[in-house]
Amino acid sequence: MELVKIYEGNLVNARELHEFLEVKTVFRNWIRRMLEYGFEENLDYFTASKKVHRQILKEFYLTLSAAKEISMLQRTDKGREARKYFIRCEEQLVHLSQNKRFAAFIKLESTKEKFKNALIDLGLSEQDYIEIDFAGRKILFNGEPIPDEELQTVLLSARDLATNMTHYNALQNKIENKEDIKSDNKANHSAVRETLVEKNIVPENIPNQKSIKKLGE
Repeated sequence: MELVKIYEGNLVNARELHEFLEVKTVFRNWIRRMLEYGFEENLDYFTASKKVHRQILKEFYLTLSAAKEISMLQRTDKGREARKYFIRCEEQLVHLSQNKRFAAFIKLESTKEKFKNALIDLGLSEQDYIEIDFAGRKILFNGEPIPDEELQTVLLSARDLATNMTHYNALQNKIENKEDIKSDNKANHSAVRETLVEKNIVPENIPNQKSIKKLGE
């Protein structure tokens, strides 16, 4: 059972952890105090911007190791429960680390997260990102797309390349209009699709795989 959602295979949203732990201290004060225990940015945790109801929230993403330590610091039943959960997650991560499909999925998830945050920094919303991403996926599959977690390795890599191209173009050319970014994302997924089809790899004809999220079961 997923007690706290794991992002990109190794990251925990600190705000969601704070909620699970049922901490009474308001989040901004709690996370500041927790990070004072010696956690380093870009090593133990990462920050990102998130637009919520026209407000920009600063999100903190903790590594599993940092989340485990912070859970221990709570000295509560919830903290102990979370610690055991993160230990199991770490063990599963080690087990999956040699799986190429899992590695490709994690890479894609990281690229998608960076792209989403870049769009938010440009003034767009998370819903705009979902719309832009879905439009590209439809082009890649020439119709209804397969969920990323059910893709074979080659298609995970294809999605990663197309999304990276759009991310790069949006930043390099400072594209801020949603429709322009969506058109570019569709064009990039189309270009990647053409390359695949030329090699007799037709995305919609490749069977779905077992969800990557269930590989450890």
